[in-house]
Amino acid sequence: MVRKERDFLGEVEVPEDVYWGVFTKRAAGNFTLSGRKARPVLIHALGRIKEAAAQVHGELGQLPANKAQAIEQAAREVAEGKFDDQFPLDAIQAGAGTPFNMNCNEVIANRALEILGRGRGDYDYIHPNNDVNKSQSSNDVIPTAIRLAVLMGNPSLDAAGLKLQESLKAKAKQYEHVVMTGRTHLQDAVPITMGQIFDAYALSIEHDRNELAHACIRVGVLGIGGTAVGTGLNTHPKFRALMVKHLAKNTGVRVTPAISPVELTSSMNAFLVYGSALEQMATTLHRISMDLQILSSGPRAGIGEIRLPEVEPGSSIMPGKINPSIAEAAEMAALQIVGRVRTAADGCRGGRLQLNVLTPLIMHNLLSAQRLAAHTCDMMRTQCIDGLSPNEERIRKHLEDGLMIATSLAPKFGYNQVSEWVKEADKRGLAIKTVILEKKVISEKELDKLLDPSKLVGPSEK
Repeated sequence: MVRKERDFLGEVEVPEDVYWGVFTKRAAGNFTLSGRKARPVLIHALGRIKEAAAQVHGELGQLPANKAQAIEQAAREVAEGKFDDQFPLDAIQAGAGTPFNMNCNEVIANRALEILGRGRGDYDYIHPNNDVNKSQSSNDVIPTAIRLAVLMGNPSLDAAGLKLQESLKAKAKQYEHVVMTGRTHLQDAVPITMGQIFDAYALSIEHDRNELAHACIRVGVLGIGGTAVGTGLNTHPKFRALMVKHLAKNTGVRVTPAISPVELTSSMNAFLVYGSALEQMATTLHRISMDLQILSSGPRAGIGEIRLPEVEPGSSIMPGKINPSIAEAAEMAALQIVGRVRTAADGCRGGRLQLNVLTPLIMHNLLSAQRLAAHTCDMMRTQCIDGLSPNEERIRKHLEDGLMIATSLAPKFGYNQVSEWVKEADKRGLAIKTVILEKKVISEKELDKLLDPSKLVGPSEK
């Protein structure tokens, strides 16, 4: 069964059982590019905007009460995810995301008609443009929806980051007694504790979370009410302030009205700020994953100082082989996040004259990167960090064989003299202690004190 809907381009048949209409039908046929749909959080954010608009129009007496209430209820149902299956459009579509906006307008209009006991497509009574989209334009709705979606998605990312941070902190405390060989340039360096390493990881994640939270302040500035070019044409003088008020209440996120909606129709720089913070977190995740792959290398011919959880067989041909699969996946996810953030940044350069037309590109990539970052934090914590442990015997052997503990002797004997002893020990394959004792320049007791790795992991007055 079908129903016939008409726009200024002509008549189109629409399946009778769907809530979307003629605009969505045309867009679905035009844009079959990525095979990916809008993230649900974007759909829910659109619903919140339409809900707030209906509330404001009812409050200002710009819509009859029954229509305003029906639209508000329908929009709230969209925001609650009850109509996610009614948004079929490709994430990559027409400039400025007009199809997304109209898809939402049509779904809400037809659901509102249904609430009022009327048939779908009865647009003479409730119209997608005239009523649901009243006082709005895709040019202010879509950027606002992306901002709200980012703000609504950030708590999940923050929670995942916090749990990872706490897991790293717990490992730092658990193994603070373990002194390891430090490494710079992938070469042996002075000692460091496992506690110091993992505490630093935790601090990096904390910094990343703080940067994301700070970026949300900028993202929370909304241009809704600016309509087509930011000037507010076809809106009530109180519309913009009331929209921000209702959006804050309906979403629970911190939002403020833009000083200049004109700026926010063409400038998407707030997403550059948030994307930069996301890239910072991705860089931290990449660094940690790389470190764990190196430190767990082996088990016999590598460094092998960290044991990672064994989550799956590592080879289809080599029996018994185990790989750092979770750390490898985290590395790839981190690079994917960076790629999506940089594509979103290119989208932010799509401002031309009074409009940025690349908002669908920004939306698709930034929200995907945000979600991937949250999942990566969760995976790293549950599948890797929580279950890792040090190979203390291997760590101790590397310390005993290491040469860079001789750095502690430089203040007493001088850099050049100690360098000669280090080169000699390396050439002869001896421990640095053995070579120095042969020189008879220091007692064994005093030398042991100077070379004690546990005393070489922080400042000293001597």
